[in-house]
Amino acid sequence: MSNKAAASPAGDIHWAIAMPNTLAGLEKGMTGLAAWLERQGTGPEAVNRASLVFEEIVTNVIRYGFSDDRAHLIHAVAELGGDVLILHFDDDGKAFDPTTGPEHAPANSLAEASIGGRGLMLIRKAARRMKYERTKEGRNRLMIALSRQ
Repeated sequence: MSNKAAASPAGDIHWAIAMPNTLAGLEKGMTGLAAWLERQGTGPEAVNRASLVFEEIVTNVIRYGFSDDRAHLIHAVAELGGDVLILHFDDDGKAFDPTTGPEHAPANSLAEASIGGRGLMLIRKAARRMKYERTKEGRNRLMIALSRQ
């Protein structure tokens, strides 16, 4: 599992990880991302927002992205630019575009509320913009731009 922070020639600082499709891989990714964001001076609200989005996307890939029991790698990259934090995700799981699909209607009461299905709603609300691509090689590529503030 690779977990690294680097500076590109243009001076843009980024963080990258290739993690296995396991809960241990998710934990390593979340810990690495939060530590990197804090080293960059990112405030706690933005760190929490990025952590929520990261956890939701990677958890969904782990739970629903693969129809086999083989090991797969999920790649994630974070980059900072001005007041924006951009998260990139790349995996070889089943095609799934989180930018589309219906929103869950709010429940009238807690008793009527269903469990689950709210993660994508939270991501969509947190994101400044999202872009999904299914590559010709059969990979999911997702970009989510978040406020760094």
